[in-house]
Amino acid sequence: MATTIVYSSSRGYVRHVGSTESEINDAFDDARGTNTTTGTSVASTGASVAWGLAAEETRGGDFSVQVYRTYMFFDLTDIGTDDISAISFTYTNLSNANGIGIVVRANQDADFGTIATSDFPLVFNSSTSMTAYSSQFTPTISGTGANQITLNATAISNANSGGASKKLCLGIINYTYDFDYPDVEESFGSLLTGVNFTTTGASRAFLTVTHAAAGFGKNVNGVTAANIVKVNDVATGNIVKLNDVSA
Repeated sequence: MATTIVYSSSRGYVRHVGSTESEINDAFDDARGTNTTTGTSVASTGASVAWGLAAEETRGGDFSVQVYRTYMFFDLTDIGTDDISAISFTYTNLSNANGIGIVVRANQDADFGTIATSDFPLVFNSSTSMTAYSSQFTPTISGTGANQITLNATAISNANSGGASKKLCLGIINYTYDFDYPDVEESFGSLLTGVNFTTTGASRAFLTVTHAAAGFGKNVNGVTAANIVKVNDVATGNIVKLNDVSA
């Protein structure tokens, strides 16, 4: 097994400010938007706010909500045709760490290039559905402020499906409201988290990718080694012996 560090080649956040509404749920719906919603502003350098959402009550008793989504693209072509068995995502917080987060698929894993307001809905598969690439997580700014998140089997499968042109595009969003999308009955206040978008040094966001050459490395029962990826439902990369013979 080999481990490769891959840094993001495109990054940034998109913010959308919804319309002011008399009901908090209407204000939230408008701010979250659909797969056609255009954002209000963007940034791709160090940001003390990068994902999450915030609700404010106006002096007249109405509500306004803003939603932030962070996007990062990772070119995994250096992995080649190796099979990926594990991926972890690490980013560094800046200034804020509020709410519960989740990593989701963005832009069907394609590169979005320079972040733009039109990228706000990249998290959507359709008008409202999203694909989780991680479990929910709690951000932190303690110590180095580094947050390491294990990506799930869906992310690994989608990366491997690229063959020699592997890639992943990640969205970081609020889990409780933006992903889970509940009916909102009262103001949730500020649930905003910062991300360091630096392109150099130890604070860069990166993926840690564990991978190995495809196939088993040994012929089994007349099957060519390169065509074997599992034996008795055990991934070949996890097999060190077969019938007490070293693999």
